[in-house]
Amino acid sequence: MFFHHNSFDLNYKEPFGALPTGSHLTLTVEAQDVTNVRLHTFFNQDEHYINMLPTHSPGKYSISLTLPKKPGLFWYDFRFESNGKKYGYGTQGDGIGGEGRIYEEITPSYQITIYDASRKVPKWYKEGIMYQIFPDRFAKGSTYQGKFFPNSLIHGDWNDKPHYFRKNDGSIAYWDYFGGNLEGIIEKLDYLKSLNISVLYLNPIFESRSNHKYDTADYKKISPEFGDEEIFKKLCAVAKKKGIHIILDGVFSHTGDDSIYFNRYNHYDSVGAYQSEDSPYHNWYRFTNFPDQFESWWGISSMPNTEEVNPDFSDYIYGSDDSVIRKWIRAGASGFRLDVADELPDEFIAGVKTALLEEKRSSVLIGEVWEDASNKIAYDVQRQYFMGHELDAVMNYPFRETFIRFFLGEITSRQTHRLMMSLYEHYPREQFMSNMNLIGSHDRTRILTVLSECADSCHNDEEREAFIIPDDKKEIGIARLKMLSLLQMTFPGVPCIYYGDEVGVDGFEDPYNRSTFPWGNENKEVYNHYMHITNLRNSHSALVRGAYVPISTHIDDIFAFLRSYEDETILCAFNRSKSEYLLFSHDMFRNVFGLNMDSDTRDDLSGFTIPPLSAKIYKIEATFSNLMKRYNPSSELSL
Repeated sequence: MFFHHNSFDLNYKEPFGALPTGSHLTLTVEAQDVTNVRLHTFFNQDEHYINMLPTHSPGKYSISLTLPKKPGLFWYDFRFESNGKKYGYGTQGDGIGGEGRIYEEITPSYQITIYDASRKVPKWYKEGIMYQIFPDRFAKGSTYQGKFFPNSLIHGDWNDKPHYFRKNDGSIAYWDYFGGNLEGIIEKLDYLKSLNISVLYLNPIFESRSNHKYDTADYKKISPEFGDEEIFKKLCAVAKKKGIHIILDGVFSHTGDDSIYFNRYNHYDSVGAYQSEDSPYHNWYRFTNFPDQFESWWGISSMPNTEEVNPDFSDYIYGSDDSVIRKWIRAGASGFRLDVADELPDEFIAGVKTALLEEKRSSVLIGEVWEDASNKIAYDVQRQYFMGHELDAVMNYPFRETFIRFFLGEITSRQTHRLMMSLYEHYPREQFMSNMNLIGSHDRTRILTVLSECADSCHNDEEREAFIIPDDKKEIGIARLKMLSLLQMTFPGVPCIYYGDEVGVDGFEDPYNRSTFPWGNENKEVYNHYMHITNLRNSHSALVRGAYVPISTHIDDIFAFLRSYEDETILCAFNRSKSEYLLFSHDMFRNVFGLNMDSDTRDDLSGFTIPPLSAKIYKIEATFSNLMKRYNPSSELSL
């Protein structure tokens, strides 16, 4: 008995990947010593078994069908009989497509994402390079004097370590600030342009007493430490002249308890939801026993959850003419990133997206989703992020986690390819090419610390504040950072640089990953590398918008792929090991740039070496580039 299907291969599934509504699809299997071959499908409670017919090729069965005309997840697997027993054939059980396996009982299905293709992601976003800023820690303006809330600690030294000053119960006694603000960002826009930044994502800037601002006090005011509405408008205007778009952080699943809406401590003139059941904001929240028992974000009482589908709340955030979303888009923002998108109802996200499009057709909406966003289930609800009416992109945490594991030697190149191919197959092409590919962020240990294998080196805050990465570990960490950041710039999607990563900032988890930018003390080696790789990306259309073709080198330590667009095809190969490898190229590669000290200059190469802990980037001869168009964009090639 033999049965085979590979959803990554056009010989078995055509077209590849996620498909628009109403698409035509052909599925093929190879089989021997089997009978009664059937396709099993499931879509929106509709289940079907369809007989597959033998093709003209011996041992092959095929079926063509038209997919549903509405968005959703379409599932399929195969059923057959052999020697009087019934079998199924589906994925390998890990939610990843490609080659499957035979089952005698429950058969896990293959996924096809069916989406409405009417909307496209704006070019300025999906072809850009993003930079993320935690506003208090990036740069101080030369003239603006921040207005800080009472009971705040203002560091006198920009180079101090951030610290949580806690009460005995673990809550924050007072918040520490360093004085970074919007004016400081304006003054550093030329620095960002030197890194080819075209998209600037700001962590929350709306009024709040905390330094992180994820407990919003007033969605319609800039927090006074950072500036005011006029300074924000100036930031957007100056950035626009430099070709930089501003994306804001929208935190709508909860507010702060110390806010004009909840007003738990009577700091505001408003009648808050905590103060009175007659408050205009009372129905925004979920009280179980008024006023002290209410639903809050992850049980943190300072962040009461909102009732997003409440008409008054949704109207305030996006529906009315003076809503939060419309206000800041009119002020100059180009889009929003939605905090904890999986905690926001689909109709709320769709409403935000509609308001964005009504205000600015070229605006974008990015969601914080930590897993495969195409099949995400949150609170027992199958989410609709990629069906065509909600998110343009998501934060690509699977990218970050997968490649950290690869470069630390925890998974092989083949396992890495499968994980990335899963996203490539499940995501609509617009979303895959628009993934926010991050390697650092405000809620993760600094990437240099991770790659130096020091993330678990300390056991308490005192040790974390004093820790210095040993030189030998830092050398390896920087070598890995160079590879990972180069991969980030050459992989499909929008690369996002977390402020300071490009100059070698290290640190543990929150708050140590939110240290100040080390102006005047940058690691020049790392900075020069980032200058080189951002220039590299922007200089080659294939790296910005090209098709993705994984390459199997049959070497666990080598991850390689091609990017191909029009007449340009580029090979990217990464060696994570401490050994040198010689790879053969069949005389088809011509080196046009190298990121190592050595540089191959021959027009034709019978092979090339990749030194330890480094990468090679090659441009392929145009004749081979034309040949590439015949290949399935998802097929593996032998190098």
